[in-house]
Amino acid sequence: MKKHLKIFSASTFQIVGNQLLGLLFFLLLSSFSEKDIFGDINWSIAVTITISVILTFGFDYIVVRKISAGADKQSIAGTYLFHTVALSAICVLFISIHYFLVPTFYVKHSLFLPICVSTLLSFISGPFKYLAMGCEKFWHLAFMNITSNLIRFFFIITIILINKVTVPNLGMMFIVSGIIELVLCIFLAYKILNSPLRIVFKLKLYFSLIKESLPQTGTVLLDSAFARMDWILLGIMSTKVFTADYSFSYKAFESSRIPLLIIAPILLPKLARIYSNDENINDDKIQQLNSLWKIESVIWAFIPLILNICWVDIVNLFTHNKYGEETKWVYMLLSMGLPMLFINNYLWTIAFAKGHLKLTFIISAFVTVSNIVLNILLIPQLHAIGAAIASTVSILIQFLLYYINVKEKQLKLSLLEFIKTFIIVAVIVWSIQYIHLFWIWKLCIALFIFIMILIPMKFFKNIKSVK
Repeated sequence: MKKHLKIFSASTFQIVGNQLLGLLFFLLLSSFSEKDIFGDINWSIAVTITISVILTFGFDYIVVRKISAGADKQSIAGTYLFHTVALSAICVLFISIHYFLVPTFYVKHSLFLPICVSTLLSFISGPFKYLAMGCEKFWHLAFMNITSNLIRFFFIITIILINKVTVPNLGMMFIVSGIIELVLCIFLAYKILNSPLRIVFKLKLYFSLIKESLPQTGTVLLDSAFARMDWILLGIMSTKVFTADYSFSYKAFESSRIPLLIIAPILLPKLARIYSNDENINDDKIQQLNSLWKIESVIWAFIPLILNICWVDIVNLFTHNKYGEETKWVYMLLSMGLPMLFINNYLWTIAFAKGHLKLTFIISAFVTVSNIVLNILLIPQLHAIGAAIASTVSILIQFLLYYINVKEKQLKLSLLEFIKTFIIVAVIVWSIQYIHLFWIWKLCIALFIFIMILIPMKFFKNIKSVK
């Protein structure tokens, strides 16, 4: 019990801390930097992170699984360290060549280089983090993960206070945060191993890791493309200002998914235990999972309900009137995909627990291609709104594919729960718009109505039944 509490507290600290610091940093950066700079930063982050995720080759969880199973920590993590350092060096070489061939690119995207350096430093930090995860050193992992956001948060506050929010200072912020993150990861890995984590190059071991990670590589490529392709295409096919508007709204949309990040770790082990041993499926477990399904159908609504009601007032307050009116429809469109994301996560977890990895790969491939095509068609005409429509329609396609293909007779996975909540939220948000009160009072009225509706829906009874 004590061990589980320690793991949970470290995980909660990491998720909440990272999300909160990331959101505060994002708000400060959007508020105190020009829109075109903010848009360029987010485009550069999207491109570099997508590249770094692809370059992992899906090694991450293979490394964790091997270390957890008792494999030699130094050899496995050291081989992954060789992989990250070698590929980072190749990236630096390609960027250097590109810099001399197309110097105008780096004039237009002045923060791309420092952000790229920062991302590569984080990429090299990866083996140290997954070593900590494999060794179940979750507090070490939490500090490794939170450091970069913490440094950026204090750095942005400092340059705001001294009125020096300039491109060179912003570039320095990204590089410094990457360096400190890597140094801390090296130090904490030393504490775990009682010796430095060294680069290990064993050709046989390296190729065995590549072979083992191949089934994951396709999914990694698709997930990385789906995660930020809208940002990348918007930056290429539209303007930095529209990229800024969309990335701001999307960050709020990502923050709206915090309940999903908390629920997902609860759901996976429950379903994995059930499907690993069919004869242990009993009425009590089925009741717990059905109750969790009903809880998800309500929890998804809280954050978007609040934000859609007071979006313009709150956003304008924090961003000096830069993003309120321009982004309210973008966030509203994105938030429509939230209930489907919760359903998708539930159905994906069932498919994963049953070992239907081919199915999840095919669905990911279809959804990613659909997302790219929709973005290409819609962005030239509708800009940020087009990207939001593409994202929401892609989530809808993903939902339909999972709901049609993942069959589960024992669980009562009724869509009615999600539809009821969606209609309730839509009616509340629409009705509140016609009440001429200060936004805080509108918010209080909306939450009171929503909570009163939860009582006949037996929401609080469902919470008690999930053990």
